Amino acid sequence: MNEIFDKLILRIIFALYLCGILFFYRYAYSFLYPSVRTQMTKRFFPAKNLADTIHLFSRVIGIGILFSQFEFLLDHGFLIALFDFLLFAKIGIFLYIVSTYLIESIVLHSFEYQDEVIKNKNVAYSIISFSHAIGVAYLINVVLSVSKHSLTMLIFLWLFAIVLIGITTKAYSYVSKLHFNRLLIQKNIGLSLSYSGFFLGLSIIISGALQHELIEIKWYAIHVILKTILALIIIPIFLKGLELIFHIQHDYNPQDQVSESDVRDERVIGYGLYEGAIFFTSCFLTKVITEQVLFGTFYPVL
Repeated sequence: MNEIFDKLILRIIFALYLCGILFFYRYAYSFLYPSVRTQMTKRFFPAKNLADTIHLFSRVIGIGILFSQFEFLLDHGFLIALFDFLLFAKIGIFLYIVSTYLIESIVLHSFEYQDEVIKNKNVAYSIISFSHAIGVAYLINVVLSVSKHSLTMLIFLWLFAIVLIGITTKAYSYVSKLHFNRLLIQKNIGLSLSYSGFFLGLSIIISGALQHELIEIKWYAIHVILKTILALIIIPIFLKGLELIFHIQHDYNPQDQVSESDVRDERVIGYGLYEGAIFFTSCFLTKVITEQVLFGTFYPVL
């Protein structure tokens, strides 16, 4: 019975300790993002600004995903476990904040948080930012897992993952008929649904490629790149296959002029939802082919 109470007390202490780390994240985020400093240090009213609510809680969910990878190892003592968690939690938070900043600098370089969220209440912008927060958190989660508490490997994997996701985000204009900047200025929800499916799908593919035992950096990098190329070969098969199976017809003309009055147009939202859902599903199915086909003794080793 005493052992049960001891474990309960330790879990409560760890929970409070984790809340302290979240408090650190709040101020670290406002330090690296000066434009949101006033928003992060004052009372928040969720019903006041939908765009701001989506933007803030995307970070909260992202931190939850990020911390789901951590564990407390008490083999070497309670204080060592706390110190180990504190060190890698702060490193993980720092990498997460920097990663979201880099990705949004690449994708949303023509837009500012203060203008789009606070002034214009652009929900489409916040949904795109939401997808960045979730996708990047998932990537950092995998990076922390593969690095196995090695700081050198952690930095290498983080840089490698950010380069891969940063480069592949540029492919959106080639796979989508939607004009990113024009529709985002018009607060078009269809665009945000399309891009969110695209980015989250990429995050799944790249994180799957990264989930491999890291013994030698050279062969690990080659393995990740080959798996990524394999995924790029398989994805179009599922994209085309889903279209043929469900008789999907492309009824959106990119030359059509979409005005602000069309923001809630079911036609535009429907096509954006189609693009995001079909790409996201294709990436999930591609991960099955690239990650979960186990050959076993199908090809015996001589």
